Parts: sequence; structure tokens; C-alpha cells
Amino acid sequence: MVLGLLLALTACSVTVTVSLPDQTLDLPGLTDTGGKVVYPKDGLSFDPPPVDVVRGIRVEGVLEASTLLNVTLEFYARTQDPSQDDACTAFTLPGAGSSIYFCSIGPNDQKDQKVGQATFQNSKQASFTLQGTKLAEGIKEGRLWLGIKASGLPSTPTRLTFRNMRAHVTLGL
Repeated sequence: MVLGLLLALTACSVTVTVSLPDQTLDLPGLTDTGGKVVYPKDGLSFDPPPVDVVRGIRVEGVLEASTLLNVTLEFYARTQDPSQDDACTAFTLPGAGSSIYFCSIGPNDQKDQKVGQATFQNSKQASFTLQGTKLAEGIKEGRLWLGIKASGLPSTPTRLTFRNMRAHVTLGL
């Protein structure tokens, strides 16, 4: 009976693909994020899936850098606006007038969750795959922030652009 119920529930799920907008993160020439996660001021906004039952999510895409990199970047996701979080500090980029946020990671990753990584090997592009509950929450809400944590970045300003992001969302009971 349990097997039959599991098969019925599996049959009631479908995977849809949601295109996510590109996101740019300008880093002000820091070689290390100091153990904090750096988020852009504005999060990703998009139309959420038409149903409320998200069983799983996987986001794939390409990260492009404005300069050659030889580093592994850790990706984090959050659904709370960093400007509304006391654990985040705003930093205004010189000459740009835009802000980024440095956010401390809590003891239980309640706000920020590590969702993947990308490894650059003396290149300007790296593919990535992201997974996690914060991604699922953000996709359901139609708003989320993607940030990075790293050391070994160049000491010159670097622009990172998340491109061709596709969220493969499994919906169902």
C-alpha cells in the first residue's frame, strides 16, 4: 500500500523550467570576502511558478567574470532583503553609486544557505548548478538574492554576471 501511494504521488509531479533574469555583482577589488557573503543590492525578481507545491529545484547557468580568475566561489541564497537585515553591512562602490551587502552567516544558516559553487581555472567563465531549500523558497516567492563567498579574488574591481540561468522546478504533492 505504501509503495502504491508513493507511485501515485510521483505520478502527480511535473518539472517546469523557469528562466531567471541575469544578475550582476560588482566586487570592489577585494581579495577576500572576510568569511562573509557578498550580495547585490537588488535581488532577482521573476514570476513564481503557478502552483504552490515545490518539491525540488535545481538552477543551472554560467558565471562570467570580467577578468581571468583562478578561484572557487561558493554560492549562497537568501530570501530576506539584505538591507533589512542587521547582520548585513552596506558598502557603496566608489564611482558607481550602487551598493553591495556583506552578510554574516548565522550558526544554522537560517537566512543564508550555501547552494553550490563554481570553479574558475584561469578562465572567465564557469558553469554552475545550485540546489537548496532557500532556492525553493525564493522561486516560490518570486524573489531571491544570490551571493558569493570567496578568497583569492583579484585586487582589482571585478564584475561577475550570472547568465542563462534556468530553474528546473519539480511541482507536485
